[in-house]
Amino acid sequence: MSSEDKHEYSEIERNLAHFARAIGHPARVAVLLEIARRGYEVKGETIQVPCLSQATVLQHLRELKRAGLLQGRIFGSKAEYRIDKENFQHFDQQMQLFFDQFNES
Repeated sequence: MSSEDKHEYSEIERNLAHFARAIGHPARVAVLLEIARRGYEVKGETIQVPCLSQATVLQHLRELKRAGLLQGRIFGSKAEYRIDKENFQHFDQQMQLFFDQFNES
């Protein structure tokens, strides 16, 4: 057993790692930005991201939903999903707490 296996990570450590994995791919960042440009919500439309097939975009949408950054249905022509602003605010607060650790004297 490695020393990492024995260490229990704090809630903030686990949450920030989860969020970082979710947005750790530039295509997911591009998808989120496109949804934000559309008013944070998509109803019955497809998201187009340059250089990505629609199947790839759908896979990234599913990953973002799995991570809790999107809510709604992400399949078919009746897809309706939106950015979970509350979750983003939660991550923003946790990131601020994280960065505050580096600003302490």
